[in-house]
Amino acid sequence: MAEVELWCGEYGKGTTFPVMIALDAKVNALQHAIVQKKSPVNSRFNVDPEDLTLYLAGTKDGDKTTWLADDGNTENVLKGQIDKKYERMFPSCTLEECFGAEFQPGREQIHVLVELPQISAGITSETPVTAQAQQISSIDDDDWTSEWLSEFRKSQIEPQDLPSLGKLAEFTESELQVKIPIQDRLRGQWLAKMDVPNPGLINKLFRIDNEKPCLTLVNDVIRRVVKPVKTGTSEASFIGLWGDLICQVLDFVIDGLSDRDTSRGSSTGLNRPDFIFIVDSVCVFRGEEKAPGFPIENPKQELVTKLDWTYGKVPYLLGYAAVSYHIALCAITCEDDAVSATELGRYDLQSLEGRFQWLLAILNVARLFKSLACLCPDSARGEFRRINRNHGITIYFDHSSVFKLFPEELYQNAKHHVEAVYDVLERHKVPHVDSLVRKTTKENTLVFKPRGEERKPANLVELFQALVNVLEALVKLHAASWMHRDIRWPNVMKRLDANSWFLIDFMDAAKSPQNGSSDFHLTKEEHAPEIFQDNGHHTTAVDVWAVGLLIRKSRIDEWNDKGKERTKFLNDLMQEDPLKRPTAQEALAQLRQLEQAYNQPQCGKGKKRQRRK
Repeated sequence: MAEVELWCGEYGKGTTFPVMIALDAKVNALQHAIVQKKSPVNSRFNVDPEDLTLYLAGTKDGDKTTWLADDGNTENVLKGQIDKKYERMFPSCTLEECFGAEFQPGREQIHVLVELPQISAGITSETPVTAQAQQISSIDDDDWTSEWLSEFRKSQIEPQDLPSLGKLAEFTESELQVKIPIQDRLRGQWLAKMDVPNPGLINKLFRIDNEKPCLTLVNDVIRRVVKPVKTGTSEASFIGLWGDLICQVLDFVIDGLSDRDTSRGSSTGLNRPDFIFIVDSVCVFRGEEKAPGFPIENPKQELVTKLDWTYGKVPYLLGYAAVSYHIALCAITCEDDAVSATELGRYDLQSLEGRFQWLLAILNVARLFKSLACLCPDSARGEFRRINRNHGITIYFDHSSVFKLFPEELYQNAKHHVEAVYDVLERHKVPHVDSLVRKTTKENTLVFKPRGEERKPANLVELFQALVNVLEALVKLHAASWMHRDIRWPNVMKRLDANSWFLIDFMDAAKSPQNGSSDFHLTKEEHAPEIFQDNGHHTTAVDVWAVGLLIRKSRIDEWNDKGKERTKFLNDLMQEDPLKRPTAQEALAQLRQLEQAYNQPQCGKGKKRQRRK
């Protein structure tokens, strides 16, 4: 049975991650797959798979299942109490019994909720029972970590106060503005573990408070710094160490999204960093890692060679280069179109002092992330985004391209269809459309350029621009007797480098006329009515109707001219009888007249309106 991609949410931490597994597998196999995927990068998952408790993140109403949405409220939901409306998934059941034989994962859904055992809070099987009870009680009653975390996040550096590149190294070594309260006994223990005690370093990170210590922070983060996981001789054996000292720290203290190895073992052309940390849709921190034996200059150079600068005038990004126990913190800059990495500090993770020095540095630079993301233009956003579409199709992005990964059983048909459509687009010189640039059969992947921004027009000037671009494309496409059939705002992208829009996703494109609708994802709410009539006979007029829907869905109030020309134009586009709609050529001419009338100065109404560029 083909595998499906299940999105899992971790209770308590608010993080989500995907797992590939066949529907005929047991829930117990999913438990093992989760631990196998997460334990190398997150030591919270170093547990017996059978100790995981899984819940089905969907509520059923008859034959319909509503899945937990993966949206802006996801983190709050996952950090709350376990919702009893979600059914527990028992290990002996098959996933098909839980999800149904016809289950297909949709986009922006969470399918499985994962509850970790208490060991993830720092309690091991070697801890005496009485000590376990005391520790659990202390952690449950401890809200000092929450207070510290709140104050730490308030200490972020504002954009105007970001340290210059020349002062950045000094900033990473400065004492924390909000120090971590710990018990005096821990300070003494940690100093004793150092080869050469360094109280000055400890004092930069911590302050003594025996009454209100951050027990949760110590258990979840600091203990991994003090007692790191064991490593071997391969790169993979160091992932646990790097994950504890980088991913675990950032996930705890900053609202962001971490991921790693998103292109490892792939020939799709996704040339992504080994580790990324995303804040407000911008990758502000990245890492490159190598096995023991490599010079550290090797991953340091990859910080530069894997990056195409789309970050505008942001003063720098941040990253690290790691080889076994050696790690270099770097600032990544772009000057005169040349990207470079400036080393801010080098750390020896084999020593406790080196690990505390690294902890100080990464906590300090974490205070810069929000402002760095704020200073980045739209072109920097969404670079590492992933979208899960119906039928198991997954879409990835890099700085300039879009990668569509298909299930094996769909790939060949998709490839043949797309090749035919994009051949038509190229031969007929259809403007304002994306291009098919590569096909990777081994990975069932189609690659398109350019990557655009999924954004509706912000005002009437931009709406005119977008509609003109779409209609210019349709004039050429319809002249070739082809139609798009799925024109919606999600398929109309704004260019990152210009104030114009272009059409994407020709998966439902077809020659005109056609009988019957596409079986992919056409819905009555978003497509012309004739597609869904008895014989489904339809022509290029369906695209003209869709342009009218673009206007309605734009929510630009200024379009409404109270029954005058713009209103009449919209009504004509969306005539129920397709024969009464204008052609794309006629609609384009009318639209240009409406735009010209809008841009002309009106008597007694002041200055001329700003024209689109």
